[in-house]
Amino acid sequence: MKTENLAIVASLLAGVALVGFFAAPSLLRGPPRDQETLCPKTGPVGQTLILVDKTDPWSEVQAGRLKTLVKQIGDELPADRMLSIYVFNDVFEPGFPALISLCNPGKTASELIGNPRREYVKWVEKFGRPLDDALKVLTTPAKGNQSPIVEAIGDVVARRENRVETGDRKLVLVSDMLQNSGQYTVFGNGAGARDPEKLRQLLAKVWQSSGAASWALSVHQVQGLYEPQRLEQAATLWQQAFRKMNVAVSWDRL
Repeated sequence: MKTENLAIVASLLAGVALVGFFAAPSLLRGPPRDQETLCPKTGPVGQTLILVDKTDPWSEVQAGRLKTLVKQIGDELPADRMLSIYVFNDVFEPGFPALISLCNPGKTASELIGNPRREYVKWVEKFGRPLDDALKVLTTPAKGNQSPIVEAIGDVVARRENRVETGDRKLVLVSDMLQNSGQYTVFGNGAGARDPEKLRQLLAKVWQSSGAASWALSVHQVQGLYEPQRLEQAATLWQQAFRKMNVAVSWDRL
């Protein structure tokens, strides 16, 4: 009887080992991924979207701070989370393309137990290098007469490709926050210029129609070429509008 029991146990263990043998390669490789976005084919797990306003030139110091910020976000991005970077200028066109939109593929089990140097090179090729290429574009000076910040926010967060079904969504806005478009401006003395209620109404409309309320918002205000007083005035207008809308926002100077 004991011999029979041992035989049964041995048979079961052999079966488990056989299943493990065939399953191991799949487990070590990680989940199937989209070849373009590197996201799991089941979809990304959360998204961080960086929206950069390049309607005004920045100093080298500010460009360096932007690079540090984006690099930090990329380095700390969890596996399977999507990082999307959009850049807009004064010639605003709805549907403008993303500079980069990739998931961090992370490290699979085979990479962790394999050759660390070789697997790091693979990760750089898949995710690190495209991010570095995007940083070169982000820090290139630009200038324009318009600054359609509200319009750009509404455009990118409303897109189908930015509606991840799993995980949270974070919107990181890098701008001087000096809105200047046909819908609202902080410049001049015309009717509605710097009117806090008009800005609130515009933001409320965009937040409702685009689904921006489902995003956690952080603003990194860039000084650019403008005096601190003008920037502070713009910051106050935006922050007052967000408070009246009950929109939580993290705000700092870049």
